[in-house]
Amino acid sequence: WRRLFHLSFGSSIPITGVFAPDDLMVATMAAVSAGVLGVDLLRFRLSWLNRQFVRWLAPLLKQEEDRHITGATFMVIAALFAFFLYGDEVAVPVLLFLSLGDPTAALVGRRAPGPRIRGKSPVGTAAFIAVALLVIGALVSTGAVEYHWGLLVGAAIAGLVELASLPPDDNLTIPLIAGAAMYLLGV
Repeated sequence: WRRLFHLSFGSSIPITGVFAPDDLMVATMAAVSAGVLGVDLLRFRLSWLNRQFVRWLAPLLKQEEDRHITGATFMVIAALFAFFLYGDEVAVPVLLFLSLGDPTAALVGRRAPGPRIRGKSPVGTAAFIAVALLVIGALVSTGAVEYHWGLLVGAAIAGLVELASLPPDDNLTIPLIAGAAMYLLGV
């Protein structure tokens, strides 16, 4: 359920960004970020609220999210910063890399034999990058974004950041780091 939620909810943000102006996306993501971060912080202070939150959303949460900010909260905050800092030409592809590539990497990586790096499979990373390249192809072919070679670099960096599992959460670090690289490369 978590991967399906990641894929559907996570993809809805950048798909909306294809059609909505950047300033509307920033304002919406700021409001949603404030709301979900507020809920996370409130539930940490009110144990009864946290118990209900975990009970209702158990299929969508990682075990440690009962006492940490959720991956969904990090994803929304990353979307806010991606649209604010980089604009839709970077935010849309990098958020789709995350929403489609991350669950793919988990599904493929868990089943792949071989070495692990920080508990993750390089085969899962290859699957992440392959999905990111498919995202680029779909976005460019539909005219949602203009082709730029920096998109390819961003796909590779996004995959490597997913493999590295940088703190605090890959839902934040993947869009911010890969997005920064794409932005600096002129995407």
